[in-house]
Amino acid sequence: MKLKLHFSRAVFEAVPLPSFIVDEDLRILDFNAAAEAFLGFAPRSSLHRRGGEVLHCVYAGTIGCGKSKLCQKCVIRNSVKSAVAGTGVSRKFHQAELRSSRGVVPVSLLVTASLLPGTETPQLLLVLENVAETARLYQRHLGP
Repeated sequence: MKLKLHFSRAVFEAVPLPSFIVDEDLRILDFNAAAEAFLGFAPRSSLHRRGGEVLHCVYAGTIGCGKSKLCQKCVIRNSVKSAVAGTGVSRKFHQAELRSSRGVVPVSLLVTASLLPGTETPQLLLVLENVAETARLYQRHLGP
């Protein structure tokens, strides 16, 4: 079992995209190294908090992630719900609006959510791929 655990962790850490283990209410239970930059300063303080609050979603605001009327349309939250229901979501587009020191910043994401097998309470793998970042890296690789 120990070897399997190390193998699973190594695979999780090798994913070059921000990846999270979340519960069905989008609380962050774990994250990989690529997610640390996405989370910003003191990423460990993100544990057990809802994703929208941690990522500074404008709709999480003062009432919290999942509480706003607009949260009902959130692709991230709905992808997690679909995965819990047994329908995994693969690379669904989401235009997030996040608060930063520069004000509200739109972030284009591809969202993937998948239910993890063998967990007592539902736990999910959530991958957030920043499409703008991917395009920038692609362009840099191709050159002018």
